[in-house]
Amino acid sequence: MTRLLVVCANLLMLLVISSGVARAEQTSDFVPTKIAVLDWRAALLGTDQAREEFKSIREALSQDEQEIRSLAEEAKQLQERLKAQSETLSADEKRQLSKDIQEKAEEYQFLGQRLQKEQRQRQEAYIRGVRPQLDDAVRQVIEAKKIDLLLDRQAVTFVHKRLDITQDVIIQLNKMQSAVQ
Repeated sequence: MTRLLVVCANLLMLLVISSGVARAEQTSDFVPTKIAVLDWRAALLGTDQAREEFKSIREALSQDEQEIRSLAEEAKQLQERLKAQSETLSADEKRQLSKDIQEKAEEYQFLGQRLQKEQRQRQEAYIRGVRPQLDDAVRQVIEAKKIDLLLDRQAVTFVHKRLDITQDVIIQLNKMQSAVQ
């Protein structure tokens, strides 16, 4: 729904600009409007610093990932044992194995959700911290390229790559971040 509203707003804006351009063409005061698009997420995550930060997050959480993989392997082994020995195991042993498998599955799910939540929180904290720099980089690129209208890439169905300033913003943001370090 939100994407539809953004698309409609962009279309309305383009119609208004088009009608203004048509009127300007009728007079001799025609000034072309310079339009560009930006993939904000790609610009933010495409920097050297972002790649290093996300790598650092993955490394910091790798012990938890290993524990989750270990749980999955243990549950798989228990399931294979239950399947292979089902004819020779007593009813109590089968119930106990089934209970153990269920406990491993629940622990796996709990730890997996906790890991995802932790990873998401760390990523969001990074994004919140870098967002002001991204805004500055975007402003600098807009000024340097004399852009009149900037559209969100996600709201545009098609755009020629020459109108996409995402890579320019990544380059500018990399410069800004390396100057700070």
